[in-house]
Amino acid sequence: MKVKITTLVENAVGIGGSRELIGEHGLAFLIETGTQRILFDTGQYLALENNARVLGKDLATIDTVMLSHGHYDHTGGLRPLLEHNSRFSLYAHPDVFARKMIKRKGRCREVGIPVRKNELLERGVKLILDTSPIVLAPEIMTTGEIPPGFSFESVAEGFFVEKDGQQDPDTLADDQALVLKTAKGTVVVLGCSHRGIINTLRHVSNLTGQSQIYAVLGGLHLFKATAETLETIMQHLQRFDLQRIVVGHCTGTHAIQALYARFKDKVVLNTVGHTFSV
Repeated sequence: MKVKITTLVENAVGIGGSRELIGEHGLAFLIETGTQRILFDTGQYLALENNARVLGKDLATIDTVMLSHGHYDHTGGLRPLLEHNSRFSLYAHPDVFARKMIKRKGRCREVGIPVRKNELLERGVKLILDTSPIVLAPEIMTTGEIPPGFSFESVAEGFFVEKDGQQDPDTLADDQALVLKTAKGTVVVLGCSHRGIINTLRHVSNLTGQSQIYAVLGGLHLFKATAETLETIMQHLQRFDLQRIVVGHCTGTHAIQALYARFKDKVVLNTVGHTFSV
């Protein structure tokens, strides 16, 4: 299967990119195969529509949307998307619509999906919500819920889910990735890797039966990782024999620098407009 992945939303626009492109704290990839146009996450709000237009990508032709998890910087672009297209199937974990909160420095704010489930249904969007892996095409599947495992990877503190006035720690069970089987090997598209990048890749290996993974693209949520944790994660990453590591968003500057130092030119800083073909 041939695949082209274009970054529509990222934190920054690369040097040499069009001045019309917008960077925002968020993430969205357009995945184009011979038969499908999949939008993986939607960014926060402003950038998706603008960047798609500048990059010559028609949002009206998207037939599938997958949400990696229910945070606003990955789901907020659903609203402008609906202005162009509501004839798509949306894949996600059932918890994607939970009321998600974050507590920082004693203050609490809502960080969940800004579009309600009923609104999507009323607009004609087909919702497929499942905790298990789902096959989107013969060579494309979701990971489903990613089981926790390694002790050095845990969901960051401060995330909560509110229900019936009660706030409970959010285990980010809705965190998922997309798995593509290509001629060069397995490609994994990530949102924030809240369940841990190594837990995620181990789960993908179990699903595919392949110990090697060709490439990963997305956020690794390592911006608060200690040097010790980063070293442990990089040792485990080496076991997957990755050939491309395309990272940005929530990965963190010091983590990206550490990845560069270890994996050299296999690491690419992801920016708006970046394309990856395999």
